[in-house]
Amino acid sequence: MIEINVQDIGEPSDADVSLIGDLDDAGGKKARRHLARVVESGKVNLTIDLDRVGALNSAGLAALIATLRMARNRGGEVRVHASKPDVRRIMELTGLSRVFHLTPAIAAGVAPAA
Repeated sequence: MIEINVQDIGEPSDADVSLIGDLDDAGGKKARRHLARVVESGKVNLTIDLDRVGALNSAGLAALIATLRMARNRGGEVRVHASKPDVRRIMELTGLSRVFHLTPAIAAGVAPAA
């Protein structure tokens, strides 16, 4: 089961999204639907936090890719926080580390500057 928390930040088009749980077949479908509604509501600049994701498979990756496409089609962008080595490795092996903006400060476990 996946829990999805969306927090508005700064501009009306910006939001932080935390995914908590498994981004597997069931979680990927739920995340895809929920993230589509977020983008359709005008939140096209997203930062998606994967640090509390357990399992991540192709359905979860497909949800992330679909969200990226929707956001870009509306002039937005998607960034991903992935500091867990197993999640980061999946992003690198699939080439998605070059597609998504991975934030190095968070990925290295360093808090961003205030």
